[in-house]
Amino acid sequence: MKKEFLLVAVLLFMSALAYAQEVANLNDAEVAVAATAATPKQETTRPVSFGADGLIFSTQDKAYRLQVHGYVQADNRMFSSNPKGEELDTFMFRRIRPNFEGTIFGNVDFRFMPDFGQNNPQIQDAYLELKTLSFAKLRAGKYKVPIGLEALRSDPVMSFAERSLSSDLVPLRYLGSQIGGAVLSNAISYQVGYFNGTNDGSNGKMQWIQSNEAVARVFFQPFAVSKVSALQHLGLGVAGSAGDQHGTIAGLKTTGQSTFFKYSSTAVADGQHNRLSPQAYYYAGPVLFLGEYVLSSQTVLNKKLTDRLRNEAWHVEGSLMLTGEKNSYNGVRPRYAFEPNRGIRHLGGVELAIRTSELSIDKDAFPLFANPKTSAQHAQEWGVAVNWYLNRFVKLMTNYEHTDFRMASSKVTPLHSENVLMSRIQLAF
Repeated sequence: MKKEFLLVAVLLFMSALAYAQEVANLNDAEVAVAATAATPKQETTRPVSFGADGLIFSTQDKAYRLQVHGYVQADNRMFSSNPKGEELDTFMFRRIRPNFEGTIFGNVDFRFMPDFGQNNPQIQDAYLELKTLSFAKLRAGKYKVPIGLEALRSDPVMSFAERSLSSDLVPLRYLGSQIGGAVLSNAISYQVGYFNGTNDGSNGKMQWIQSNEAVARVFFQPFAVSKVSALQHLGLGVAGSAGDQHGTIAGLKTTGQSTFFKYSSTAVADGQHNRLSPQAYYYAGPVLFLGEYVLSSQTVLNKKLTDRLRNEAWHVEGSLMLTGEKNSYNGVRPRYAFEPNRGIRHLGGVELAIRTSELSIDKDAFPLFANPKTSAQHAQEWGVAVNWYLNRFVKLMTNYEHTDFRMASSKVTPLHSENVLMSRIQLAF
């Protein structure tokens, strides 16, 4: 962890150094302002500001900038049944993530975001991005691998407390580098990169491992510049990866974070691991729809037996702002804050969302690579969510999730269905 925190210390020091230099030149700036007092007023940037966007340090020309913000998510989860048939009631800080991001040298952006949730400190994001060419930005470090549509969506703007089963088959954050950008007024965006990791549904650590993959994603908004507003936010895309993975394979979890499938202890990844994910979203006015399909194919070795297993998943989600706010893939801002003393309109924003997803394991995984008595071959989930945006900083979430399981053999007693009520208080600034 020392290396990771050293990285952010260097970034913060460089920003602070630039800020100090700017302060040292304030006298010269004051003279220049006095000499041009008769000219029209121009917008200026304050060296230090604190407000809705967090704490910001910035030079006059914004060539050096540091923004400090973050979010906290506190969850209560009541299980009437989990895959083991147990009733549970748990409370956790799901995520505690301060975020340090900004710009140095005028054309290099950086981001450092640790996470202290679930008593498991780790580095989520730590990267630098050269933005000299807006249509071809170079990024290097640890960050989200550009494959899953749902996985790429920021955690604070999600309609559900946890991602669907389709996100079990895509990687989350790994070390790597990529080139990405947008052209034709953002009608086409893309990312092409190389990453150190191929495990499905898992986060990599800040260390190099014996796995690597090439990743590419292209996303189209064909009507982005159309005058037909109802079609401007239709997006269609496809992403994929090709890699080589060796070693242990992560298990797969339900939306309630219970493991329902894992490979045998002697089974390991031993070769090619590829993914393909067509995806789409659409939002207009108060509605949002998004969905994706994921195919994950990898070579697995158990003792002297080798096979190529194809696992697949999909999900569809819909969201409606009952209070009429504009919905978006990038989140919702309530039209009115919760101020009941100002009238019935000032009660914040209310969102209703529904979702269903499925995940299927290759039948050839049983019984050679996984235990058919303890691991499910198929999982199907559906959920409903009601979310209350008290203001742009505070969000209360209530989700109900139900997941059924099917085993590889009808003679095996299936895992218990999972039923969980999740409640969340989210503070973000």
